[in-house]
Amino acid sequence: MANEQADLMFTDPPCNVAIDGNVCGLGRVKHREFAFAAGEMSSEEFTAFLQQTSAANVCRDGAIAFVCMDWRHMGELLQAGKEAFTELKNLCVWNKTNLGWARSIVRSMS
Repeated sequence: MANEQADLMFTDPPCNVAIDGNVCGLGRVKHREFAFAAGEMSSEEFTAFLQQTSAANVCRDGAIAFVCMDWRHMGELLQAGKEAFTELKNLCVWNKTNLGWARSIVRSMS
């Protein structure tokens, strides 16, 4: 971003959840693991990873950051957010009542 600062950020960092056993398409579809943050980090390591990769340093004071995270690591995300930003505004929860978009496409194509 050179010397520019963002007013808004939307990010979906790795969730530190192993693909195997969690993303499976009912067992018919096999996905490979991510290179990092795929379940191998401790809580402390993942919190530090989120702090270091938050991009808060490219956000203008008062900017809004939307960060997606798996429910299993909300604690780490909240802790990293407290360290990276001056204030946490809100928490939005996507209460899914059906399959996620990608899983429903995989199922409909098979």
